[in-house]
Amino acid sequence: MDDLNQEVQEVKEVKKPERKGWIIVLIVGIVIGSLVGGIFGTYIVFKNPAVFPWSKVSAGGQSTTTTGVLNVGQGAESLQTSVENVVQLVSPSVVRIVSTQNVLNPFFLQVVPQQGLGSGVIIQPDGLILTNNHVIQDASKIEVTLSDGKTYKGTVLGADSISDVALVKIDATSLPYVGLGDSSLLKVGQFVVAIGNPYGLDHTVTTGVISALERNLDVNGSTMYGVIQTDAAINPGNSGGPLVDLSGNVVGINTMIYSGAQGLGFAVSSNTCKKVIDTIQSKGTMKWPYLGVQVATMTQDVADSENTSFVEGAIVMTVISGGPASKAGVQTGDIIISIDDKRITTADELVSSIRAYNVGDKITLGIIRKSGSNQINLQVVLGSQS
Repeated sequence: MDDLNQEVQEVKEVKKPERKGWIIVLIVGIVIGSLVGGIFGTYIVFKNPAVFPWSKVSAGGQSTTTTGVLNVGQGAESLQTSVENVVQLVSPSVVRIVSTQNVLNPFFLQVVPQQGLGSGVIIQPDGLILTNNHVIQDASKIEVTLSDGKTYKGTVLGADSISDVALVKIDATSLPYVGLGDSSLLKVGQFVVAIGNPYGLDHTVTTGVISALERNLDVNGSTMYGVIQTDAAINPGNSGGPLVDLSGNVVGINTMIYSGAQGLGFAVSSNTCKKVIDTIQSKGTMKWPYLGVQVATMTQDVADSENTSFVEGAIVMTVISGGPASKAGVQTGDIIISIDDKRITTADELVSSIRAYNVGDKITLGIIRKSGSNQINLQVVLGSQS
């Protein structure tokens, strides 16, 4: 009996090492599998950052890949740096303009000098300055102060009251200047910077976004076309200063605000400024092309009242007698649907398209007339808007 117990005990003692061996093998297998799986998984993740946008991590533990994820901290820091760079680049070219006008004092019935304050921006190193017409209008004296404090006498080279753009020249060379960007590339929501001298506070910087594009504003009995709307703060004295994108390009010239409103500022687009500058420099004065019609945008209600199926285009409400359109045979009730094969869907599009041409240009109007549904083409030579 003792021998049997001894044999059983010996068998048990033999089996114990065998069970421990399997446990060790299992643990080693799990560890090796985890390591291999982790390495393989990490490889897959890093090779597919578009699928795993959080994958690339810097040594500091901050994400360096932002695809699909908005990193607010980095975005704010980047925006701040961009604004600082723009200010450093553009601010030296911004000038203060003090204009003196001779006005009649109604109490003493005598002429007295009256000063106005505005801003401007140097666009050529030889002292060519872009500003607003209303900043220098009827001025008997213009004083321009540069960012370094030097003061010069300014001379008006040309001005356009319709677009509120003016060119002023000072006798100086090698000045800091900025270029004009392409305002047609602007997007609503895009960040911009306004620089000027509001209330005499030189080189004040405000920021905002493009709130709207191609605004048409009625100002003092006339219409300003294709104006940029922004919520960047603009105050008296900002007029004539630049509106700048984050690449440092001037995309507009600040011109006005809505009195009593907040966040409603407006700027003349840089492309409008370019047209005025080129025309003044080549011809000495600015003349805008003129079609000689009053139009309204076609809508379903207008189409129903006019008994037509066309619901797009600009319907002619009035033809100015003796004007370019009248001479070409345009009639009241005609629907203008194209200019030189470019589709026209609204009255504003028609006006903007005409403004892109020059006085004397010949254009082809695509027209739908009440008497038929087929398009007719009329050749019109654009006149000059007085």
